[in-house]
Amino acid sequence: MTFHAFIRLAEESQLAAIYATGAYVATRWQEVYEAVHLYQLPGGFFVELTYDTETNEVQYLFPFEAGSKDDRLPDYALPEK
Repeated sequence: MTFHAFIRLAEESQLAAIYATGAYVATRWQEVYEAVHLYQLPGGFFVELTYDTETNEVQYLFPFEAGSKDDRLPDYALPEK
C-alpha cells in the first residue's frame, strides 16, 4: 500500500492496515498517560498511533514519510552521549 492510498482510507481501515501489515518500531511517551507507538508499513512510510493508557483507546493516527516536512523519526532517536 502506498502512503497516498493509506491516507485516503477511513480511520478504521487505517487501523486495520496497521495491525495487519505494520511492523512495530518503537514507543515514546508524549504524556504520562499517552504512549505513541511507531509502525512502519510495507509501502515504506510510517504511522504514529497515539494511545491513551488510562482509557485504553487510540486517540489518533499520524502517517508520515521519512524525509518529509512532517518526518517524526528524529523524535525516536537516542540522544548522543
